[in-house]
This record gives sequence, C-alpha cells and structure tokens, in this order.
Amino acid sequence: MEEPPKQVSASTSDDINTEYANNVFFEATVWDIKLIFGEWSSSANLVNWHTSITLPWAQAKLIQYYLAINVEAHEKIQGKIPFPATMIPQEPPPPDPNDTTGAAQDFYDMVMRHRKNFIDSLR
Repeated sequence: MEEPPKQVSASTSDDINTEYANNVFFEATVWDIKLIFGEWSSSANLVNWHTSITLPWAQAKLIQYYLAINVEAHEKIQGKIPFPATMIPQEPPPPDPNDTTGAAQDFYDMVMRHRKNFIDSLR
C-alpha cells in the first residue's frame, strides 16, 4: 500500500522562486495540465509569460478542492472579493448544430453551468 505524502514545512526557502501573476493560460493533455503564468504589461499591451508548472490531473483536482476552500474562507472573513464586471467570463459560442455526437452540447452545458455558478458566487 502506498504511503501518504509527508507534511511539508510551510516555511519558505531561498531555493523557492517568488513571482507575481495576474494571468494564467492552460495547456491540457491526457496525462496532465500545464499552467503558464504571466503578468499583463500595459505599456507593451501584452502578457509577459514567465513561469509554467505542470501538474498531474489528480493534483489539479486536489488544488481545485483546496483553492475553493481557501477562497470561501477568505470571503467569510474579509467579505466578497471585488470583481470587475469586465473580468466575468463571456458566454461560449453555441455548439455546432451539425454535431451528431452530442459532445459539443454536453461541453457547452458544462461550461454554462460553471459560468452560472461563478456569477452566482459573486453576489
């Protein structure tokens, strides 16, 4: 039987790089997901991408769980996080009516459900 991972110290080390990002891009494969972080530059009118982290899907699912807990806990203590209307994700385009598998409609419905839950969380 596999042993659970040992607890990691929360202290920082000189070996850890510290960066700031206000943009993230996702590259998904069947094996893992890569998160590419960057910072918007108004002067250059583009995102300066600087760091990528690749995670196995199981780790990404755990991050989803712990990130949701942390955001909710923060909002319970500090109040709702201010969120500019211009940052609300736009509705995806409707699915291709020629898709006979139903996969496009299923994907569209899933994205719309997450979008609705996200917008509801802002209230």
